[in-house]
Amino acid sequence: MGYGEPGVLPVVAIFDASGKKELWSWRIPKVLSLLYFFKFSGEVEGINQIQARYETQYGPGDYRPVVALTYWTFRIMVGIGFLMVAVSAYALYLAWRKWPPKWMRPMKWLMLGIALPYLANTSGWLMTESARQPWIVTGLLKTEAGVSPRQPGEVLATLIIYTLLYAALMVVDIYLLVKYAKLGLDAEGKGAAPLSGDDALLAG
Repeated sequence: MGYGEPGVLPVVAIFDASGKKELWSWRIPKVLSLLYFFKFSGEVEGINQIQARYETQYGPGDYRPVVALTYWTFRIMVGIGFLMVAVSAYALYLAWRKWPPKWMRPMKWLMLGIALPYLANTSGWLMTESARQPWIVTGLLKTEAGVSPRQPGEVLATLIIYTLLYAALMVVDIYLLVKYAKLGLDAEGKGAAPLSGDDALLAG
């Protein structure tokens, strides 16, 4: 996957079962160089080139991450980011047009948008952690050298406990977000409807 001079951007790709070898991809010429150098020229070092350089520098071994995981989590993160921008732009447009009723129908689906930042954040975290493999500290410490001397059962039990704990916190978080989003500002008396003329006189 070394793209030479200039670098091409693989927009969509299919990988083998290992997730490290590209079988097919649809590429756009020169775009990778544009993203990296802000110009349509310049060689971008590919994974195979990095693998060969690391073997020379650090000795024999597989220094490639699971490319398929890094590849798709990055695209999910970026895609969700653009989706959130589009949704925000649509809401801003509706406000500018004084909230026309005929265009308000899709707004009921915005509640589902609560999950988007979490999905983007999780995808970005997976991308970061997978892309740095096999290193904990690049060039200094490999992941295999930093593994604690624990039994598989201990690791599994810890994983299950943390998963259940965070799942419970997520359920509570989503419940509270939905509850107070439905209540709106009126729950604190900050968004009450304006008084009618008669009510205003009585209040005065």
